[in-house]
Amino acid sequence: MDKPFKTVDEQIAILESRGMQTDADTVHMLRQEGYYSIVNGYKDLFLDRPAMIGGNGDVYKPGATFQEMFKLYSFDRDLRLTMFRYFSIAEATLKTACAYQFSAAHASEIEPYLKIANYRQERRYAGRIDGLISDFNTALGRNPHKRPKRKAYLEHYRQHHDEVPLWVLLRYMTLGQAFKFYEFQNESMRNAIAKHFSMLYADTHDVPVRISERQLRLAYDHIKDFRNICAHDERLYCARVSPSKDVSISGVISDLGLILPKDENLRMVKSVGTLLLDIANDLKTVGLRDVLDAMGMESIEKTLSIRE
Repeated sequence: MDKPFKTVDEQIAILESRGMQTDADTVHMLRQEGYYSIVNGYKDLFLDRPAMIGGNGDVYKPGATFQEMFKLYSFDRDLRLTMFRYFSIAEATLKTACAYQFSAAHASEIEPYLKIANYRQERRYAGRIDGLISDFNTALGRNPHKRPKRKAYLEHYRQHHDEVPLWVLLRYMTLGQAFKFYEFQNESMRNAIAKHFSMLYADTHDVPVRISERQLRLAYDHIKDFRNICAHDERLYCARVSPSKDVSISGVISDLGLILPKDENLRMVKSVGTLLLDIANDLKTVGLRDVLDAMGMESIEKTLSIRE
């Protein structure tokens, strides 16, 4: 076995052999959080790359401490918890806008979200649209091969009404499924949903903006990916999404600026700014600049600026 089990004492010996300073609290931190989660996840900024050239393993920068690495680990956890709130608000807003605009356009139809004719007609989307409709049927309890999770609100509509409205059904679906629903709409419906977001923006900002259907699609493509990172407790501060892996947490904060009410956006940027200032005081071996670069931020002030 090339990765045999190591006791906490052996883990500490490995860290110290690579130049990492430990202290009396290290044992507790490793027992509580685990070596892999802390060290393998957050060691990159602390590695002495020049010293590792031609070598066989990790070497830490002079003065690097496990306490400092744990501070970065804790910062990232706090960042995930902070951002999850705003991803949740964005999720609810997309579901509401899609349900409102689609239901208004198909008010005379029963369960119009199950009709493939109500989606975009390009052949390249056909299979994916079929998959989404299958997901809807599963949620409605109509898939003989899959049972949905029991939800009282879905049961109520199935038993007491002639259909389950889209605004009820989307509550059950994931953000990824809601994003697909938006992506699979025809152009006029995508534009109507984007206009809905423009009106929401104007409700709370002094200067209105026009949010295009493409802007909305790209924003939610990033939001869903970062939301999943938070949900699965993965590294957030240095994560990159999009097919070319060029969208950082800084980019999704900008995306959320188009989606969130102004007061929530202000709350978000202040919270992230506070976390950054706190971690800056805890860093000794690495600097705040290293963290900002990993987050894709030119500066705290520029990234966390508020639109009027």
